[in-house]
Amino acid sequence: MKIGILAPSIYMSPMHFAEMIFAPRDLAVSLADGLVDRGHDVYLFTAPDIKTKAHLVGGADELIGDDYVLEKMRETGGPRFIWASFYGRKNDYEADLTAQCFQMAMDKQLDIVHSYHDQLAHFFEDATHTPTVYTLHDPLPTKQNDLTYWLYTKYHDHHYVSISDAFRRHDSLKLNFVDTVYHGLDLQSIPYRATPSDYLLFMGRMVPEKGLHVAIAAAIAAKRPLEIGTHFPDDTEKNPYFDKEIKPYLSNSLIKEPGMVTNHKKMTLYGHAKALLFPIGWEEPFGMVLVEAMACGTPVIAYNRGSVAEIVKDGVTGFIIDDDTGDRRNQGNLVIKQKGVAGLVEAIRRIEEIDRAACRKHVEEKFTIEKMVEGYEKVYQKILSQ
Repeated sequence: MKIGILAPSIYMSPMHFAEMIFAPRDLAVSLADGLVDRGHDVYLFTAPDIKTKAHLVGGADELIGDDYVLEKMRETGGPRFIWASFYGRKNDYEADLTAQCFQMAMDKQLDIVHSYHDQLAHFFEDATHTPTVYTLHDPLPTKQNDLTYWLYTKYHDHHYVSISDAFRRHDSLKLNFVDTVYHGLDLQSIPYRATPSDYLLFMGRMVPEKGLHVAIAAAIAAKRPLEIGTHFPDDTEKNPYFDKEIKPYLSNSLIKEPGMVTNHKKMTLYGHAKALLFPIGWEEPFGMVLVEAMACGTPVIAYNRGSVAEIVKDGVTGFIIDDDTGDRRNQGNLVIKQKGVAGLVEAIRRIEEIDRAACRKHVEEKFTIEKMVEGYEKVYQKILSQ
């Protein structure tokens, strides 16, 4: 097949946004390279500094920098001018790449377009009638005045791929999901560690729904050290959540702050951890940190929300805990019956029951790049056969 993978986000650039956690970057490249290895003719529409086995169609690098501004906003000055100029460059950069992709499709150079992280493609698909599929990474919008809600309502019949079955749950949006394809990891680059250190680990953004404050409470209650792999705001950044819920506990000797970690350092931190704490307060679409930790042999202790029950095998690769909110979207007979922080603490104390080799094996069986590539290959064939 001749496949166009559209990942036009300005944040795909490793040169300009190296410090930014942007999961679609590595996933899109892994997918493109995997499809090439399976004999397909693949074009990747993305940042010009990406390294890939596919044919690279790079965006306009000059728009990633800050030389171009939105002059009509100059008189507003200050942050409004800066942000308006940035988003103006961002929109033009992404529209230009998307247009190039669909022009190639109209010229019969592509059989199908896979919009991996893009919304503009919806408008181009309708205008060109190009077979297109969309991978959705962010939770489905719930508020009807959300622009994304409007977009998905308008284009509900387009072809969508979910990254977990739980992702699809929605009270009113009924999208045309073709299949679920889980994210995959390159296990050759992730070392397995059979014997961990004594600390627990939290890895995620500094936002309430990721549950760092709950992880801290559980670690202190269990009297176990907790390493926190996230971005800590500096004196110039305002983060009320950090100031109120996190900062007061950083003086506790059990709470450590390695800060933001990436690549090799991140995998080392995973591998040495006794367990990954994942006490989320939202419907997590997938949770790459769950798979990354298990790939290193590190079991997961997570709240029973979103995709968790699909990713973690309760009692085998970790423990799944019901939170204390009363939300029971995920039903199941869980190993640990206690809820909330009490349940997390019991799981921490029982973590030796989990075989670290079973964690690695679980990822090898379900969450590899090869599995991901095969899944998307089937999706493309299904759409083209229609």
